[in-house]
Amino acid sequence: MKSFVLSAVVLAAVGASPAKAVTEVNVQNVGSIFNESIALPAEDAPGSGIGFAQFFEFSLPTTEIVTASVSDSGIGNERVIGGVLSLNTFTSSGPGPLFQPLGAFIESSPFINSLGGQSATVNPDTLAAGSYFVEVSGTSGSSPIHLAIDGTVTATQSIPEPSTWAMLMLGFGGLALFGARKRPRELAL
Repeated sequence: MKSFVLSAVVLAAVGASPAKAVTEVNVQNVGSIFNESIALPAEDAPGSGIGFAQFFEFSLPTTEIVTASVSDSGIGNERVIGGVLSLNTFTSSGPGPLFQPLGAFIESSPFINSLGGQSATVNPDTLAAGSYFVEVSGTSGSSPIHLAIDGTVTATQSIPEPSTWAMLMLGFGGLALFGARKRPRELAL
């Protein structure tokens, strides 16, 4: 009798505990980015109060300045809670079945609420040729909808600043002046 009561209490406790939130993981390969802006595949935040993480892998064939951004149209209860966009190096994939990308953290930005939704942008970073990934994570809002998250990764080749060009021109001018001063002496001999 005691074991029956104990079993009933355990079953009631298990049945009364809240369901554990499932993390939804989508790994998308965006491909190679060379001096262009690539749209990330639109992904859905899961319905009502579920933590999620989405990964978008890409590679750079040369050193470029990279900016990543995401946005959604969530307002009120639809908004992602604690949403974060981060940029990371890609070194390997974690164990299956999720195969989440692993690497070193570079920079992140929280989701910012606005009248028309939310957005996050990682500031421009100069990245060497190699493999990287963008992670979008957070907890879906309390409204049971699937909120589409869109984004882009933009890479542009770095262009020297005007001060760098000025120093280069001064250097060449100095070499020309020095060369021109030597030439008449050599002719006199």
